[in-house]
Amino acid sequence: MAFPKLKNKHLEEAIFNPASSLDLGNIPKNLPKRFVLIYSKDQLDYLEREYEPSPVEGVSKGLYELYSHCEIGIVKINGIGSPHAAAVLDDLIFLGGEVFINVGCAGGLSKSGVFLCRRALRDEGTSYHYLPPRDYSYPDKELTHFLGNSLKKQALKFKIGSNWTIDAPYRETMKEIECYRKKGILTVDMEVSALFAVAEFRKVRIAAAFAVSDVLGNGRRDLTNPGDYAKNLNGITDAAIDCLKSGTF
Repeated sequence: MAFPKLKNKHLEEAIFNPASSLDLGNIPKNLPKRFVLIYSKDQLDYLEREYEPSPVEGVSKGLYELYSHCEIGIVKINGIGSPHAAAVLDDLIFLGGEVFINVGCAGGLSKSGVFLCRRALRDEGTSYHYLPPRDYSYPDKELTHFLGNSLKKQALKFKIGSNWTIDAPYRETMKEIECYRKKGILTVDMEVSALFAVAEFRKVRIAAAFAVSDVLGNGRRDLTNPGDYAKNLNGITDAAIDCLKSGTF
């Protein structure tokens, strides 16, 4: 039987939503409509040094930390995996978010470097509660194009390709990696296919880029040079800020 177990579940109304769990009385007014989604403390430390964002209180419930810089929201997601990230994105959309750029780390299936995501293989469970079954979920094409332009402005060499999203990181196997390499998939992460699905379901725009932290292959995990990884991660973070500042979407 296909997942989820109830056929056409994505067409049904949910019994509660972010309005049920957010403390609406304490939420500040005039929150940003454009957001950068990040995951690591290193990214947050870099953003605090370079951009000096202001903390936004009264929103996150511990699932995430929210900051503001030049009418752009910076969201440090305090967890990993599709269910957590999807819940954060749903909260932000409820709060008025319209445009999102997800920037974080991924594993490389063949090479290290920077990758701009054009679609994500749905090997997690969350996305199927938002969209009907199909192999891939997709980012917004125009926003992805703009993000690519911003990556170029940062002088980052990058490839555009497909990503594999899986919510069981300790069950990534060589047979899967070899199979997905043949399909042209370049990276693996734990969130993006679900984020793309939530964005499509809620009719908002999203794009994603990755810095590869480790390359998987030949039965082992080879870590990216720490200096190169930090440079790439900071670069895609700068590109996300630039894209949201300069975009006409």
